[in-house]
Formats: sequence, structure tokens, C-alpha cells
Amino acid sequence: MKKFALWGFGLAVVATIPLVSIKIGASDNVKAVSKQGEALQLLPQSDLPEGIVKEYKIEPGDTFAEVMTGMNVPYEQAYSILSSSKDVFDFTKMNAGKVLKLVFVQEAFAAMEYPLNSDTVVHVKKQEDAFVATEEEIPYVIENATARGTITDSLFLAAQSVGLEDKATMGIADVFSSDIDFATDIREGDSFSVVYEKRTLDGKDAGAGRILAAKFTNGDKTYTAFRFNDKFYDSEGKSLARQFLKSPLNYARISSGFSYKRTNPVTKQVTPHRAIDYAADSGTPVIATADGKVTVAGSKGGLGITVEVKHGNYLTQYAHLSKIAKDIETGATVEQGDVIGYVGSTGISTGPHLQYAMFENGSPINPLTTDFPRGEAVSQTEMSSFQVIRDKFESDL
Repeated sequence: MKKFALWGFGLAVVATIPLVSIKIGASDNVKAVSKQGEALQLLPQSDLPEGIVKEYKIEPGDTFAEVMTGMNVPYEQAYSILSSSKDVFDFTKMNAGKVLKLVFVQEAFAAMEYPLNSDTVVHVKKQEDAFVATEEEIPYVIENATARGTITDSLFLAAQSVGLEDKATMGIADVFSSDIDFATDIREGDSFSVVYEKRTLDGKDAGAGRILAAKFTNGDKTYTAFRFNDKFYDSEGKSLARQFLKSPLNYARISSGFSYKRTNPVTKQVTPHRAIDYAADSGTPVIATADGKVTVAGSKGGLGITVEVKHGNYLTQYAHLSKIAKDIETGATVEQGDVIGYVGSTGISTGPHLQYAMFENGSPINPLTTDFPRGEAVSQTEMSSFQVIRDKFESDL
């Protein structure tokens, strides 16, 4: 459920399967050519057996059993894989667009690879009469890269102008999202610098990896971040993470702020507006600003389709959604950054926007001005190790 992701048996299925078959060995680096002549680069198969590799691109509506039987894997084996792999990955939840790779040895199914994300894959291998699933890291070659830019229009355009990929740009926004509202706080002249992982695979560019350090100057204030134990801290070792993010949308604009006296655009009456309206395109993902439990997920009168999340003494409300994200229902738990719905214009609304409200012990508060607590700082026992990391990257920012 985490962060920004999309989403006939027998001869009928076989007829529509886009197959690519090639011979591959344990240490081979080979290109396969599809029937359409498109060159495909296979991931390294270092821990899979030698054999013929067949590829299938998952389509919307595909089921695991149908795909496997369509690729000449017996139904009994497909069912066995589902049962033995569920603790590593549930293959009934494959994502459309991802490529499943099957290895056949002497025409018998022997192994399979499925990409979980840009960092890891699931390998399933036949061992005697059983199947064993493991999660493996993709063996990228990684080098550190640095990019710097000044904002004249938007963070994305400034990042693109210095060759920074969108994934790394989103990473910068995520790192500083507890201190900077990238929907409202960014201005001309702001600047950034970032040290990140540049990855290659089989000699080809494989995109940006992790953010290692970053600096962002917003107006007259400069923020720095250093990755340590997969969390981010400032130069003094204080945590950058807060209980709540500054915004449920990374890129939007405030069309109406928190106010006790506002003319309602629909009723034309002057009433309090104790929420923040973010203007954004319909369908823009809305994220939970903190860990919590869903207490409302459905239609709520003039608020339209609404999600409410309880966080101890706090409650966040996301209204006028076009739809609610998959698996978001009353009683579900969410983590900070999970997509919980999509911008819309349901209920009493004049156009696509998100109405975001916060309550403390039932009373409305302004999420833009409330100073929420931070996470724990680097411990004294680990401070010297943190300082080594900080000193390594500080001169590059």
C-alpha cells in the first residue's frame, strides 16, 4: 500500500502472451529480441539456473494461475508456488506492467523472477519437489553523483535542467517534507544540492538510487540532511522526521487557507474555514501525513468522498476525493506517506481540490502553523559514526 504505485485459460491466453525466449547461462549478459524487434535487456540471472528464459508482461486483469498455465507451467506447480511464496510475496497481487521471467530447463519449468521494485526481485526456484522463494537485491554498480540547481519556476524544472531524474527530485521533496511544504513554500531563488546513488546494470544506466545527503535553501533558511541508518538527520544529528508531514500533496497550490472568516464560494456566506484547500488536478494522489488508523472511508455529506485518520489525540481529514485508494477502509492502519485517495470534486465543491483539515482532541487546528514533535536524534553511542558520514558528504553539498 506504500507510496505512489499504479495499478481465459489455455489457448486463448497463450495466443495473447508476448513471449521472448532466449538461452541464458548463469554468467551470461545477453540481449533478447522480441517478435516486434524490440531489444530487451535481461536482469542478471546469477542465482537462477541455466536455461531458456520466457518473459510475460502482466496485463490488467491477469491472474497468476492463468499466466502460468498459459506459459505451459502445470496448474499444480502454479498452486504450489502460491502456497510456498506467500511469506515472501503474494503472487495474486502482481502489478500490471511488470515483467515476469520464467526459466525452463530441458523444457521443464525450473525458476521464476518477479521485480518487487527498482531495488529487489523475487526469485522462485524448484528444489526437488518443492519451490523456494527468496527476495534478492538487484546487483547494480553504484557510484555517487552530485547535482545542484536554483529554482526559477519549479523544483522539477530546476532539477531537470541539471540532469536530475524525477525519482531523485521526489526524494529531495520527501527528505524535507516535514519542514518545507513544496506546494506552498517554494519561491524563485531557492536552491538545492544533493548527493545520490547513480546506478548502472550491465553497463547501462539504471536510474537514480538512494538520496545520501541533501541541502535546500528556502528563502533565508537552509536545511541539510544526511542519511544514517536509513533515516535523515541534520548536521547536528537531530531527526528531520516529524509526526506529521507539512502537506498531504507534494505539488499543488493553496487555493484557500485556514480562516475563521471566509466567504464560502458556493453559498456566498461568511463562515469559518478551518481547513486548507489545495488546488490540484483530479486524480492527484493524496497521502497520509502521519501513521494512524482509518476511522472514516466513504461519503460524508457536503465533504463528498472523505477519508479520516486517527493519530492518538489528532485526527486528519481528507475531503472531496474522487475515489479512495485500494485497501483503505474503516479500521485499516496507514503509514505516513501511504496513498489514501485521489483529488476530486465530490460533495459541495466548485472544482478539483483537496480539503485538508486537522483536529486535536476534537478541536480544529491549523496544520501549517502547528509545530509537531520530531523523531529521536542520533544517540550519543552512534554520534561518532554519524559524524563520519556527515563529514564525508558535507563538502559535496
